Amino acid sequence: MRLRLGLVLALLSAPWTGGLTPAALFPAALAQQPPARASVPSAASQRPATREVVVANELGLSLSELYVTPAGSVEPGTDRLEGDTLPNGATLRVSLGRQRLCLFDLRAVLADGSEEEKRGVDICRNGRVVFGDPSLPLREATVVNDTDLAMRELYAMPAGAPQRGPDRLASETVPAEGSVTLRLGRARACLYDVTAVFEDDSVQERRRVDLCRRSRVAFGDPSIPWREAEVVNGNDHAIRNLYAATGAPGAERAGATSWGTDRLGSATIEPGARLRLRLRSRTCQVDLRAVYDDETAEEKLNTDLCTQPRVVFDGSGIPRQPERSFILVNREPAPLQEVYASGVDDSDWGGNRLEAPPLERGGRAELVLRSACEIDLRVVFANGGAEERRGLNICDNGLVVLRPGWTLAERLDQGAGPVEPGPPREGSVRLRNLGPAPIVQIYVDPVGAPRGPDRLGSTVLGRGETLDFQPPEAVGCTGHLRVVFRNGQEIDRPRFDLCSGTEVALP
Repeated sequence: MRLRLGLVLALLSAPWTGGLTPAALFPAALAQQPPARASVPSAASQRPATREVVVANELGLSLSELYVTPAGSVEPGTDRLEGDTLPNGATLRVSLGRQRLCLFDLRAVLADGSEEEKRGVDICRNGRVVFGDPSLPLREATVVNDTDLAMRELYAMPAGAPQRGPDRLASETVPAEGSVTLRLGRARACLYDVTAVFEDDSVQERRRVDLCRRSRVAFGDPSIPWREAEVVNGNDHAIRNLYAATGAPGAERAGATSWGTDRLGSATIEPGARLRLRLRSRTCQVDLRAVYDDETAEEKLNTDLCTQPRVVFDGSGIPRQPERSFILVNREPAPLQEVYASGVDDSDWGGNRLEAPPLERGGRAELVLRSACEIDLRVVFANGGAEERRGLNICDNGLVVLRPGWTLAERLDQGAGPVEPGPPREGSVRLRNLGPAPIVQIYVDPVGAPRGPDRLGSTVLGRGETLDFQPPEAVGCTGHLRVVFRNGQEIDRPRFDLCSGTEVALP
């Protein structure tokens, strides 16, 4: 047995020189061996490959956003720049992680807001994507603002394009007399339509500008001269808005929108402060309008900036309602503690108009206020109860009798007894119109001074009506009175006593 085993081992270990194979010598032994195992791929060979793409920017403008998504994806994806920028001529390696996909869509947002796209890019075959053509020239131009308004938006597209394209200024503005470099990136086109939008919403266009031959595009007319003025706030309220209209000076302007843009922007002119106003105008005459922080407005029409470089807004030109008075009689069973009266268009009631409350039952008081004929009235009793009536016409009825149910009564002037109007208030004069026509203008100025603003404003003093007039602070008790009737008649009283405390009939 040992001999046979040794022989077998010797045969197996000896070098083979030909002849019979081991399988022929020992077929039974080899047949008992298990078959060889087939090769199985490893787990590592089954994992998807790591994908990446190199993005090159040759558009002539920086990229502000970059998106890489699987081809056909409806999701926008994430910005691969993460708030950074990719300058012109630079490249960025974007890692996409392990992917089985090869086709991707790429979208780039340029610094001017325009976009470029590459769809269905096979990054497995070519891992480099170039936006733009480095062989094309860079298109640039200097845009000059020769107007007196800030340029808010700027658009430039190849001539004939159906749309304006993106706003090239984004959130920036170009101030008056300022300029900006318009960068259009690399492009073959030379002819561009350039559009500017200004802060007053006006639009100017420059069609088919050849940027290959011209590198400067101007908006506005530099031949129009600059007009300057020092605007002074002599009022006790801040000026919140300032308007300067150069077209058709002195014309009727329908609403604030016809005045154009606010020349102050977000600034204000505080009481006593001043502002240097500059604007382009072919004429010296300009209409100016100041709006104060209490919503009142004052206008200076046909102001000649060539001869009057200093304009003072002191509140004297604010249109004011005339003073109107009415008698209030208390026939209520309880005394009145407070009385409020205001114009129907006023936003609040104002202060208590009773000079010496309470107003006892049977008492009467004269109330004076500046308003139109129609007013709202509110009375408050000592226990806090209140009654109101709206739309009272004190021009038609100067006697208001308060009795139970007066808020719904048809007449408010019954049962009050005779009414004797009191004298004018101390330090004033009562003007009564006994002329043939309504008084439409009243001018009161210091003696020897030129004619100033109309003190009646937008109201009139009808025939038979009275006006208790207090002298303006800048005039004093002796002033130059000029009165204009609707029929053209004028009254001129050079040294008129404005503090007489009497009633003066006109004319």
